Amino acid sequence: MEIKKDQLQTFKAWKAYMAIRLHFTGEYDYFKYKGTSTWGTIASMEKYFSKFEARSISAAQRTIFWNLGQAFKDRKDLVFFFLSQFTNDRTYPSVFESDLYEEYKERMNNFHFHLKRDVEEIVKYMKEYDKTFDELFVVENINHPAILKLGLSRTISVETFTTLDIILNFLPQMEKKLVDPASKDFIKLVRSYKPFLSMDVEKEKKIIKDTLMKG
Repeated sequence: MEIKKDQLQTFKAWKAYMAIRLHFTGEYDYFKYKGTSTWGTIASMEKYFSKFEARSISAAQRTIFWNLGQAFKDRKDLVFFFLSQFTNDRTYPSVFESDLYEEYKERMNNFHFHLKRDVEEIVKYMKEYDKTFDELFVVENINHPAILKLGLSRTISVETFTTLDIILNFLPQMEKKLVDPASKDFIKLVRSYKPFLSMDVEKEKKIIKDTLMKG
């Protein structure tokens, strides 16, 4: 079967999407399997699209992935786009938002600025509710700890929340006590997202420490 260039562009975007989707929503490890598996074939893509053809919406699916394949020539750029969607609970192609990508790109290009600003929000919360930094991570009964409230409300970004966990490793203790769906889903998101964040831990530590002390 002849493979057309347009089909390859569509496949490139679809394959990256499937790898990210399975990593964030299932047990698939994007890094272990290098973004592919037995499903990573054009035949699998066509089978995926055929599910929508019966409902007469295949063209929309194909168009979305074709457009993404045209817009992002490099796989890394595609992954970056999908991360901007999945970290904002946009897991289906029909609800992707280009504005989220632009916001995500700006945030990641100015990571330290946004980290500092988020820690300033944490300081404001500590002052308002008369809490120490350590108390932000304490789970009382089944109530969400303050740091989780700040993450769930997006008062601080998921990047800042994840950075704090990379440094402090507080999620294991937290998830032992929290069983509600919102907590479990957010913790799953953070765990899935963590290996995609490349950072200088010592530099992040200094920014956080300096901002807390200044606060």
